[in-house]
Amino acid sequence: MGRTPRIGASRFLTITAALLGAALASTRTARAGDYHDGATLDCGECHVMHTYGNQQSHGNALVRKTAEVGPLLKKDINELCLVCHDGSSKAADVLGRNQGKFPGDVRQAGYLNRLGGEGQPATGHTLGSTEIAPGSQPPWSADQENGGGVGLTCVNCHAPHGSQGTERAYRNLRSDAGHNAPGRGLVTSNESGSGNDLACDVYVRHPLRYDESEVDFNEPDKSDSGMARFCAGCHDNFHGAVGGARIGGHLGANGRYSGFLRHPAAGVDLSAAAGPTSLKLFNSHANKVKVMSALGQWSKAGPDATPTCISCHKAHGNGNAFGLIFRSGRGALTEDGDSQGTSVEALCGQCHDESSPFARD
Repeated sequence: MGRTPRIGASRFLTITAALLGAALASTRTARAGDYHDGATLDCGECHVMHTYGNQQSHGNALVRKTAEVGPLLKKDINELCLVCHDGSSKAADVLGRNQGKFPGDVRQAGYLNRLGGEGQPATGHTLGSTEIAPGSQPPWSADQENGGGVGLTCVNCHAPHGSQGTERAYRNLRSDAGHNAPGRGLVTSNESGSGNDLACDVYVRHPLRYDESEVDFNEPDKSDSGMARFCAGCHDNFHGAVGGARIGGHLGANGRYSGFLRHPAAGVDLSAAAGPTSLKLFNSHANKVKVMSALGQWSKAGPDATPTCISCHKAHGNGNAFGLIFRSGRGALTEDGDSQGTSVEALCGQCHDESSPFARD
């Protein structure tokens, strides 16, 4: 029997990398807005080839084996993500004050806080937190999913290797976060170039920027919201169908809604919420919160404008309780709202005035 030819280590790694790259390219098309995806999925940025024992110095990386670390990761998950996403010139900053690649951006998702670090818990998503997610039913916490008492990590919401298959997930958001079954929480996105695809949940004009002016939200399903389904994975009780047990609400003979138990995140247009005055009030503001549009019309917003979760909350959080966006409609835009927005009333005033029927329910 002939001897099996041996391949040198360097040649083996070259072949392996080429095959891996071909496999990734065959299943996913690289998109600039989803960096860890296809041709931009660089294994060496996060992984090393070997580790021995509990830890080993590998170049500038300390390879650790803890409950939070997966196979051959250079650091614990949050530490690893923050190498590029906290004060680095490589990528957008997601923690605390914006000191990253685009420090002038008003970040669409706002900013995270961290146990023992920047920010205060209850102002948004807290890295390291093992608390039960507000509104989760059944109760969900990060350590239930992560095991070993490991609190909230970036990969509880984001897929570190990018979108799966042809999902085109916005910002690598997982479609199965929290209680969501695989695919249920998918938030699809498309980038500018050939125009906005209204069948996608998100329209990204500049894929490498996180500024809120570069992002808008479509409404492919007038009765539902991709973003709301994603959020419902961990915050179930705050989401549901209009008229259902969680949201309540009913459409009166005058064509206006009333009787809500919780704020709807889909299915109610501003023009039908409190009558045309609600849409008129919204359009009167120079600084507007983000709403969905089935027609792709945001400035000025049309009668199909619909609020959803990110209309009132920054997804990562900000300096306000629950990441609420105190946006008065005047002054300089900030991630907390704007320079003249100092309370939740400023946010509510985006769409509602004192004559709103919601104030009397």
